[in-house]
Amino acid sequence: MRRVGDEPSPSRIPTAAGTRATSPAPTSRRMARTDSPESERDRTPMPSSAENVPPRIAVAIPCYNEAPAVAAVIAGFLEALPGAEIVVFDNNSTDGTAEEAIRAGAEVVPVPDQGKGHAVRAAFARLADRDVILLVDGDGTYPAEAAPILVAPILEGRADMVVGARRPERGAKAMSPLRGIGNLLIRGTFRVLIGRSAGDLLSGYRAFSRRFVESVRLTSAGFEIETELAIAAAMLNLPTLEIPVPYRPRIAGTVSKLSPFRDGRRIIATVIRRRTWRDGGKA
Repeated sequence: MRRVGDEPSPSRIPTAAGTRATSPAPTSRRMARTDSPESERDRTPMPSSAENVPPRIAVAIPCYNEAPAVAAVIAGFLEALPGAEIVVFDNNSTDGTAEEAIRAGAEVVPVPDQGKGHAVRAAFARLADRDVILLVDGDGTYPAEAAPILVAPILEGRADMVVGARRPERGAKAMSPLRGIGNLLIRGTFRVLIGRSAGDLLSGYRAFSRRFVESVRLTSAGFEIETELAIAAAMLNLPTLEIPVPYRPRIAGTVSKLSPFRDGRRIIATVIRRRTWRDGGKA
């Protein structure tokens, strides 16, 4: 299996050419944190390469009919995170997505139960022993070059989930006004019912620690999965960071599978249902 080299720190992060010096992203901000001393003790950095135990990083790409985009997405992450596993979780694609992914150098795992939630849950189950899972959509909307910045806080033990907060590129029409309004409505519902600060609840670009993956119990079948991940982090006091990333139009030839009204209702229903789990148990 391909493995990364030196573990990133606040001054060095992995790049295609090895490592480069960098400062922590000035625009990053903390979404949620835990004040629990026990949680602070439990949160420890990943083993460093100095101990000859390089971190195991996997890029998980849920896909449904993304053949025109998936090869470019895979190539971008192979360059951004040399040594990482690239695994496509193919959700019954009929357009040759799996074949394109294999040709591009990724492993492909079939997910027979339809829905993004099922694909994400399959990724967590398949990759549960990795030090970092980086989740990203297969449509080309998220920049692979931001991957090292999202992965670094996990490796440093500063967060259990890092969210790539979408910032639509100006003039690119990456996000419709209707979806923007829906995001605001969902965010408001989350704040009222869950009671914690929330940023980009619906981002499909996230990095997770092994502790996060082992702590949560996901049940979502569809696009409400991202909101369920945010709820789990809040209820279990798993430290979370949000880092702004550009959000780009989908690669030509792909189409969105999200229905603003149908999926919006399901997302809000997930928040309401999970509200009753606030005080304990696995999320």
